[in-house]
Amino acid sequence: MTNNNEIASSISDASVDIAKLIANDYVIVCDTNVYLGLYRFSPDFANFALDCLRKIQAHIILPYTVKVEFHKHNHALFKRRQDKIENSIDGTMNLIETQRIKLKNSCATLITRQFPGADEFQDKIDEKYDELKTMLTDYFEQRSVLTLIQDSWTSDVVKAFVQKLIDDNQIMQDFTRDEIYGICEEGEKRYKKEVPPGYKDGKTKDGIRKYSDLILWKEIIQFAKEKQKNIIFVTDDVKPDWWNIENDKYEFLPQLFQEFDKDTKIRESANGGVSGPSMKIVPFISADFYESVSNSMNVPKSDVVEQALKITDKDYINMIEYNAFDSIHDTLKYSGFKYVDESALTYIGSEGIQEWEIDKYALSSFSMVERDEDQIIYELIYNVEMSSNSCDYWGRDDDTKEVIVSPDFKHGVKGQLTINVVRTVDMLMDFEDSNDFDTSEIISGDFEETSYQSCFVDEDYDDVPDAYSTCPECTRKINVENDGGNGFCLSCAPNH
Repeated sequence: MTNNNEIASSISDASVDIAKLIANDYVIVCDTNVYLGLYRFSPDFANFALDCLRKIQAHIILPYTVKVEFHKHNHALFKRRQDKIENSIDGTMNLIETQRIKLKNSCATLITRQFPGADEFQDKIDEKYDELKTMLTDYFEQRSVLTLIQDSWTSDVVKAFVQKLIDDNQIMQDFTRDEIYGICEEGEKRYKKEVPPGYKDGKTKDGIRKYSDLILWKEIIQFAKEKQKNIIFVTDDVKPDWWNIENDKYEFLPQLFQEFDKDTKIRESANGGVSGPSMKIVPFISADFYESVSNSMNVPKSDVVEQALKITDKDYINMIEYNAFDSIHDTLKYSGFKYVDESALTYIGSEGIQEWEIDKYALSSFSMVERDEDQIIYELIYNVEMSSNSCDYWGRDDDTKEVIVSPDFKHGVKGQLTINVVRTVDMLMDFEDSNDFDTSEIISGDFEETSYQSCFVDEDYDDVPDAYSTCPECTRKINVENDGGNGFCLSCAPNH
């Protein structure tokens, strides 16, 4: 056993040499989500990922917890995968045909009304839709989807891979029931203090399930200590109880390194008075891991796989940043004081604030905050500038009974708006620059006043008919229409 400090890294880094780590007695441990993720990848990328895993299969150790969780979910995911591929083709083609029929029906109306050239236009529609169907057929064929349906994934190859690990006894010893209960009791105390890993599951899962991450972590530590093995740990659980994520980089939490170092050290009392070294752990997310295996162990990548590897969170956010904001634009426009602190504004007319005009916005930062199976939640923070108007109620016209209000007070604010965007990872999106997302929602807003203009501060400032006094605060003239009482104008009176 070799313990090499120089090749240990806290960052998920595709440039790390996996072959070198294996040569230095590292074994590979993959979380359940890595194996289940193979069902969600595009066909080309899934085959590439499997080739990488087969290349290092002899060095993989399967945690018992992963075995149990995998067998709970693999059958449903395999069926969903096959259905999704077939439905992706049939559904797309049916959609094209439906749209063709709708458009041709519209043209039939034009023909009935004897619009010149309408029949030729209808023929052009058929021609263009045939071109589109041909283009999509070529798309699927180029990416081996049709071949996949007919051949390579007619059986559950991921299940077969995991079963081979079990058959070859490449599996960790499971905990006893008492040991699991002990970990759950420890987990309850850890989660209250937000000690990683797994505390994020405490709010969304129940029973023993909410401690599954902690049980897995304890399994890995126990194996590393007992077998004196360094660990390559691969997980796609990117919640903040495993990783810090900044600038598209994934950093394994320092607390986890410290615990692994402390708990894998052989103590003197257990080793004849001689202390042993601590083991090392190198963390990866699966995309970086596959690329690292490919680079260091010569696993070929097709062009489409290269493209998939280059699609980062940053690329995706760059594609959706404007659409995401547009999707909440009206919500923000009519939000009133939901995201703006009314008390921080100089003065608001008695009729309240009108809708906000979004004058300017720009994406400030983003982060992935959660991944749950095939759904990813991103948090986007925007710098936003807005303006609006308000006015005072002055009464009703004696004759028409129409409401009379003051001229507008003008308000300007700026601040930050936080939006959550939910994205479902589609099997085929690895091939496309997809800018789709499922939902978007404003989480919070924090705005401060940047400008205020009273309705009386304008070019007619000095022209106040029948003025009988002057406001001591703003020096504007006061008449019966803008008298706020106590000698102040309407704008200044609320401050006194």
